[in-house]
Amino acid sequence: MKAKRAILFCAAALLLAGGLLAGAREDFAAANRRYEQGLYAEALALYLKVAQRSDDWQVSYNIGNCHYKLGDYLSAKVSYLKARKRRPLEPAIARNIAMTNRHFRDDAVLPAPDFVTRAVQTLESALTRGRDRRLFYALAFSLLFVLGLGACHVGRTAAMGRSDSAVVRAEDSQLRSGPGADNTVLFTINPGLEVRIIDRRGDWVQVTASERIAGWIEKKRLVLI
Repeated sequence: MKAKRAILFCAAALLLAGGLLAGAREDFAAANRRYEQGLYAEALALYLKVAQRSDDWQVSYNIGNCHYKLGDYLSAKVSYLKARKRRPLEPAIARNIAMTNRHFRDDAVLPAPDFVTRAVQTLESALTRGRDRRLFYALAFSLLFVLGLGACHVGRTAAMGRSDSAVVRAEDSQLRSGPGADNTVLFTINPGLEVRIIDRRGDWVQVTASERIAGWIEKKRLVLI
């Protein structure tokens, strides 16, 4: 009896998941039509609805496009960065982030990823595209590559659940020498600046935006990616 109930439960769960995915595809297609018609607010509402059921990078990317068309450049950048987190090497995302950055006063260049991280990103991108699947598996048979990139990939997968980057959202945010309002102010930064999180301590996070800009800032002044 218990086995029968378990089978019925699994079947019901699969049907529900299938229905949710089908509904998300319909809403995504409807949102695309609204966007093409110039109804950006309506398209945004539908994309946000899809985002509750899907973490596909294209959903975040299209949400960013809607925000951009509606003049909300900070929300647009946040959405593009969320899309980039899932699809690091997508040229369209990089172009739109650069386009959005023109609307902000601060624009620092973060350090480039190291060789291993970039190699993993390249292979992940190839696998999700599907066109270079054979190349991915051929390279995976190299033991050294499997050990090195496999360990890095496990770490990246685990990191997907936590934020390692953020965007400044508050005006005249201050970077301090330590985690607390009693520490020295090093820099004042403006909304829209992308930063990388180095460390966390209570309500404060240590961030860097370039080799010249680093310090501690209150977490409430950031949008975590």
